[in-house]
Amino acid sequence: MKCENKCDNEGICTHYLSINDGLSLRCSGEWAKRKVEHFKYYTEMFATGMKYKWSNRYYIDLFSGPGKCIVRETLEEFDGSPLNAININDKFTHYYFADFNSMCIEDLKKRTTKFSSIISYYNEDCNNIIKEIIKDIPVNSLSLAIIDPSSLQFNFPSYEILSQRKIDLIINYPIASLERAIASGIKTDFNTNALNKFHPGWDKFFKSNLWGDSKKMNFFKLKNDYINKIKKLGYYSSELSDSVAFKNVKNTTLYYLIAFSKDKKGIEFWEKAKKSIKKKSPQQSLL
Repeated sequence: MKCENKCDNEGICTHYLSINDGLSLRCSGEWAKRKVEHFKYYTEMFATGMKYKWSNRYYIDLFSGPGKCIVRETLEEFDGSPLNAININDKFTHYYFADFNSMCIEDLKKRTTKFSSIISYYNEDCNNIIKEIIKDIPVNSLSLAIIDPSSLQFNFPSYEILSQRKIDLIINYPIASLERAIASGIKTDFNTNALNKFHPGWDKFFKSNLWGDSKKMNFFKLKNDYINKIKKLGYYSSELSDSVAFKNVKNTTLYYLIAFSKDKKGIEFWEKAKKSIKKKSPQQSLL
């Protein structure tokens, strides 16, 4: 049996509920399990490695989902990033979970009810509540933000707000969604508002001689530009060629995970996490 993509527009399964708690599940492919493993490893290393250096540590998950996922091909359930983060031994001082889908937040609340005293939940577009979260986080603190959208929902100006605090970032760069959006933008006269918010200045590439015949090189340039824009906000990042790529069963690259930190130590943690995952699952494919 398999799920056969019976999910809503936001990826929530409309056919199956969790066999463990009867609550909603986010549909995913097998590759999403490996992505969550990266989040889990890094989160644990971050929390444990920094607990004696920073008394106040905060965790921010801006596309939290309902907390559990289902692999559509096998119906295997697994914990998403918020549940993995809240169940670590060396817990953060406080957690912030946001999702635009009300069912996701309600079910996540039920799954994390025993930890509710250290969790803030937001049923809103994360771009609209980041300022509120930042105001709640002390200046003299360390935080980790997981930015894992399904498409181009994260607006670039939100990075500028996050950069006001010492916040490490693990971001999902949704290359497949970006390719589809830009292909539509080139061929048709469509609304580019989402693209403009996601990557300001994206259009300068194909409107100039920077856009060539090689799709691989074109999107390499776009990704490089995106990374450099974030680094200009005061972040370090790993080498561009070391971005971790995740592919579907058709060998199409769906997204990259990229780490950013205000301290080089954060990037060292990310590299260690990648090596640990690679030993367990040597499927890694790089740009």
